[in-house]
Order: sequence, then C-alpha cells, then structure tokens
Amino acid sequence: MRGGFQLIILSPFLMLLLLIALGGYLYTRKLLDLDFCRKLSRLVVKVTFPAMLFLSMYKNVDLATLQEGWIFTALGLGTSIILAVTAHYSAGFLGLRGMTYGTYQILCTNGNNIFLPIPIISALFGAPYVVYAVLFELGAGLFYWSYGVSNFRSGKRLSFTRLLNLNMVSLVLGLILGLAGIQIPTSLLGALEIVGNITVGSAMLIIGALVVNLFEQRLKLRREVWGVVFHRLLLSPLVGLIALPFLPFSSSRELVTILLVMMSMPPLVTTALVAASFNADEELAAMGVVVPTLLSFLLLPVLLWLV
Repeated sequence: MRGGFQLIILSPFLMLLLLIALGGYLYTRKLLDLDFCRKLSRLVVKVTFPAMLFLSMYKNVDLATLQEGWIFTALGLGTSIILAVTAHYSAGFLGLRGMTYGTYQILCTNGNNIFLPIPIISALFGAPYVVYAVLFELGAGLFYWSYGVSNFRSGKRLSFTRLLNLNMVSLVLGLILGLAGIQIPTSLLGALEIVGNITVGSAMLIIGALVVNLFEQRLKLRREVWGVVFHRLLLSPLVGLIALPFLPFSSSRELVTILLVMMSMPPLVTTALVAASFNADEELAAMGVVVPTLLSFLLLPVLLWLV
C-alpha cells in the first residue's frame, strides 16, 4: 500500500522528468536548438496554452461548482498576492533589478497548478475532486496573467490593453461560457483539445533543451533559485497550514490534502517559456523551474505522507 501511494505521487513527476530528459537528448543530437525553442515557446504561450486554459475552465467550472468551491479560487488569488509581496522584499534583499527582478517575481508567485497536481489528485481521490485544482488555478491564473506577466514588460505595469493578453482572455472566456452553460460545437471543442494537448510535451522538451544548454555553458546555480525554492516549497505551504484552522473544510481530509498539494507546487513550467518569449532572464527562468521541480520529488511525498 505504501509503495502504491508513493508511485501515485511520483508518477507525474517521473513523466515530466522523462520528457525533460528527452528534450535534453534531442538538443544534444542537434534536433532542437535555442532558436527553434524560442519560436516554439512563443507558439506555446500564444496558442496552445491559451487553448488549455480555456478548456480547463470551460469543461470543469459551472455555477454550482463555483458556489461550492469558491474558497479555493480565493485561496489561489490570495496566496499569489502574499507571495508577490514577500518576493518583492526578498528580491530587494538580493539586489535584483530589471528583467531578473521580474523573472524572480513570477517564479516565486505562481505554481504548477495544472500539469502536476491534476494527475495526483485524480489518482488519490478520483476525477470529481480535480475541479478544486481548477478553481485554485482560476484565482492564481487571474493574478499570473495580469500582474504576474507585467513583470516582464517595461513602462507602465498594468493597463487595460495589457490585461487583454490571450491567456487572460482565454481564462475568463472559458469561465464565462462554462458558467453560462453555452454548448461549443463538438468539432471546435475537439480541435481545441488537440491544440491544448500540445502544451505539456512542448514545454518539457524546451525546458530539457534549456537545461542542457545551461550545463554546456557550465553556469553555476544562482542564489536567486534558492529564493524561489523558499517561496514555492516552504513559504507557500506554510501559508496554507496557517490558513487551515479558519477554513470551512478543515475537517475534510480530501480537501485539506488537495489544498496543501496546490500550495506546494513548484513554479509553473511555462514560466521558462514566457521568459523566452519576452526576452527576460531565460537562465534564471530555466533554473528556477527545474531545480524546485526536482526538489519537490522529495518534499511533496513527505508532506502528503504527514497529512
């Protein structure tokens, strides 16, 4: 039983690790290069990831679900705000400026709320509980695609036109259509699913190529990465533990476990792709995604075992 539990927890991590390793191998065989990865990054950020965001909202969130689980949306948004504030001060302590500051901020703020937790939650508690991960991502995603990505832009941080980026529109539009119960033609829905399914594999291959490139350059692990680890793997779950006694579902083992899973996620993998598409600090973005993800192999099973 213990071995089966550990396998359930580790399977999504192992899957992503294999894809990252494949990306690294393809890079060494010259089947991938940095120029191609940057172009593919733009495709993922501007096309396939918006399709995946739209579908995650449209297919999983209706009015009854939102009324029942809105607290997860509030927790996703609230945690992002708390981490953005703490990351601002830790970035000042580290002396970060410009795009390095923006990359650090976005790495610390939002977790990998779809790729990793959904397979874990589905395996542990069943498909009906996946919706709580989606609701958490709704709150975190609204912050990420508004204030979060503004850290990669120069000039005025937030404006109406900048809020209308494709990912934000997809998130909100999927939510609205899902809540309204509007039926999308099956052919269109199927096409969007095919496009959205490209996201995870492409993201992992790109990250694998970036990691091997970092090793080729013999770059040392940057100190900012440990700040990202602190925020994502220690401070974020601590916020969840502090909030638990005040939450209406604190007596539910399933919902408590799901919340702590969501709060313990490493940075969103597409952050490395967003950094590449905005010409931000790609080196920090790649390190800041891969190192916490590998560490979460160890920390997340321990946390869930304790729960």
